[in-house]
Amino acid sequence: MSISVIEEMMNMPDLSDFHIEELSQIPLGKLRISAVRLHAVCRYKKGVKKTDEISPDSVRCIDIHPRALNARWERYASFLLFHEFLHALGFSNHGKEFRRLEALWHDGGAREMGRSFSLHLRKMNARWIWICPSCDIKHMRSKRSNGRYRCRSCLCSLIDVEN
Repeated sequence: MSISVIEEMMNMPDLSDFHIEELSQIPLGKLRISAVRLHAVCRYKKGVKKTDEISPDSVRCIDIHPRALNARWERYASFLLFHEFLHALGFSNHGKEFRRLEALWHDGGAREMGRSFSLHLRKMNARWIWICPSCDIKHMRSKRSNGRYRCRSCLCSLIDVEN
């Protein structure tokens, strides 16, 4: 997967000033299977600050969520890798220039898959379903509510059901 993403990046004129070929040296890893909010991360070497001049040599590894590494989510995983490679090229924050470069990714649909992937992760990791007895809205959660939370629309106490 990383080879195809790097090849795609080499064909982008806006990235021609960067050392894209060095991205292939970055080791790829996996996040914990229980991670819900994090889909991928660019981990810098010890002592590297985001305010420093960052290059692929500054990166220890890039980790991707293991649930993204299957046929259903491969388009999104490629986009995630592209996103993290941009961080490795020196764009440590999600500023205006980063978003401009990120928008160059050829598969616009893959960029939009983040929300559905987050929902998929919540469903996979949820141990409890909080259900409103009045309007039947369901919320996937890892902890019990124990009657501490109310429905936003009708203010009824939510009921716990084991998933």
